[in-house]
Amino acid sequence: MDKSVKKNLMYLSGEDFYLFCYSVFIILDSLGCSEGKYFKDYRKISFLIEFIKDSKLNFILEVLAKNNLSAVDKEYLFHSYSSGMARRSEILKLLFTLEKRQFVSLERGKNSSFVNVTLNKDSVPDGFFSEDIFSVEYENITKLKMVVKRLSTLTLEKMLERIYKDNGISTWAV
Repeated sequence: MDKSVKKNLMYLSGEDFYLFCYSVFIILDSLGCSEGKYFKDYRKISFLIEFIKDSKLNFILEVLAKNNLSAVDKEYLFHSYSSGMARRSEILKLLFTLEKRQFVSLERGKNSSFVNVTLNKDSVPDGFFSEDIFSVEYENITKLKMVVKRLSTLTLEKMLERIYKDNGISTWAV
């Protein structure tokens, strides 16, 4: 896949399911959630997608959060929270579709409403995980992993606390 093709996919009107799909694959791959190692609680993915596609969010967490965020930065971070909240059901639908096509496997978590996910890497076409094409996305998830440890196993509440609440962003029940 050529980088220009990826760019075109990112600018489709409405919800960009191509972006969501490859973001899910990159998140699971980067966090080592394949071969039966599960990413706990799919709901976290909708928030992580925001950080994969937007380097500024990572910059805010990585650099600016150490110096107290400005009102503009807080608003930007809050917007990512709102987008993640709004996208959760779309991500679940996408995961069910990816499971039907055997790209991922899903399992119920300890709480019956939680769904855990693992990547079936062998089912993804060869060359998909090219860091040439997805270098920005891989770099963004790597930076986020350095700021927020144990992303694949943290509870949703703990992840939201570390990303948002600790930076002065009010969140509501999930």
